[in-house]
Amino acid sequence: MRILENKLTVASTSALVLSVTKSLYEDGRSREYISRIDFSAVEKLAEELYNITPIFQDVLLIRKRMVRHLVTQLMLEHPRQQVCILGAGLDPLGLKIAEDFPIHLKAIYEVDNAYVEEKKELYAATSFDDDRLFHLQADMTNIPLLMQTLIDAGYNPDEPTLIIFEGIMHYISEEQFLRIMRAFCSRTRNNAVIMDYMLQNEDLPFNFVSRAHDMLEVLGNAIGMPLRQFSRKKILNLLSLLEAEIFEVYDMQAAEYILNGRNKMYHLRGEGMLEMAAFSI
Repeated sequence: MRILENKLTVASTSALVLSVTKSLYEDGRSREYISRIDFSAVEKLAEELYNITPIFQDVLLIRKRMVRHLVTQLMLEHPRQQVCILGAGLDPLGLKIAEDFPIHLKAIYEVDNAYVEEKKELYAATSFDDDRLFHLQADMTNIPLLMQTLIDAGYNPDEPTLIIFEGIMHYISEEQFLRIMRAFCSRTRNNAVIMDYMLQNEDLPFNFVSRAHDMLEVLGNAIGMPLRQFSRKKILNLLSLLEAEIFEVYDMQAAEYILNGRNKMYHLRGEGMLEMAAFSI
């Protein structure tokens, strides 16, 4: 990573996702934020994935739009809510939430183990100044460090919290997921979680399996590790171990219909490979 001509040049999965979803960031400070990032380091990989399956970009756009849709719903349910964005990466979601919820929001904690200082600089470059937003460096799989880092920054475990767990399940084990979620479980079940996961091949339409395999192989080679896939049944089993109250599980077909009012791309369950879940713990 380096700063070149006042632009941050990055090569990471976070930058890859951000590069193919840039069209979502066309207003407010998010537009200026994105303009300060040089995505040339991930352009070749993005093109390779698009050539394997053009819906790669569309799936990520729907995922991010659906996260925003669910954030809006859940923020309005609990005024003065805390937000924890785990594995925040380079996505300026915290910036977007702070702009959209000047009243309902108590604090935002963007947590990651990389790009924290660089992201702080990018936010500052947009003239964003909000003392409710914190950039925290911590490994989310190190639970004591994660929670102490949050508490030191002002996080209150007894207050309603929205946990955004986007794009993380692909990289962690089931045991790590349970440990992280248990750290946020509340006695009154007033903490909400938004998460996504990739379906296993057995749950995909037959004509999508080969493209999914090729796409995961390219991503795995670029990252240096295979990406994890789950069945919906497995996810529901994990949530039952947390005694979570499940609000809804959305496949791409359901998400596209909610966001667009019709289905143009996704007509079968499993098309698009991703599913999303919203629940309380």
